[in-house]
Amino acid sequence: MNQACLVTGKSSQLLAEVVHETVARGRQSLIARSGALELSAAAETAVTVTWNRRSALSARSVVLHAQNLYGRLDEAVIVFSPVRESVPFHESSIVSIENRTDAEVKGYLFMIREIVSYFQKQRSGRLVLAVQEAASEVRSPLEAMSLGSFISAAEALQQFYRNEALEIRLCHSHSDDDQGYASFILDALDAPAPRRPRTEWLRYAARGGMFSRGR
Repeated sequence: MNQACLVTGKSSQLLAEVVHETVARGRQSLIARSGALELSAAAETAVTVTWNRRSALSARSVVLHAQNLYGRLDEAVIVFSPVRESVPFHESSIVSIENRTDAEVKGYLFMIREIVSYFQKQRSGRLVLAVQEAASEVRSPLEAMSLGSFISAAEALQQFYRNEALEIRLCHSHSDDDQGYASFILDALDAPAPRRPRTEWLRYAARGGMFSRGR
């Protein structure tokens, strides 16, 4: 039976490449997008739903939609990359700070909570949290806040649930090789569970796309 996989994150080329990989590897794929997403012709079998990152109810409805569509949810991939900030921090409005916190901190926590809750109830599931960030750049405080929040939450999740039935994998990349990183993420999803779970990141090296483990 094909695995039922939920793929979500900010609409981006990387997200589209991850969708392409899930479909190419025979998964039943549900895509929760937060904006327009252009998919390849090969990925047209994927089902798409809209995800309002600022709404806890939207996150819950996405997971319920996967259950109603496939009868179960086996896997999930969440892709995270911070939005570049074009306004100097001291000129940021209160509204823009609130919006960013809602979309890039609370929104992802809402979605992760619903997925983990579902996997805990069915006593199985595999979740990949994949981060993509540009290398060697000075980040705005708002970018750093959202990125640091996601990374810290991902590490805490893997540590907290290390002895549970669900599996949590962490992937990280500084590369703009979206296709290669997407393949790497699916390799991480397909990899057998480690004998001794521990908090670690699987880091993508663009040259060979090989696994590199480390904190």
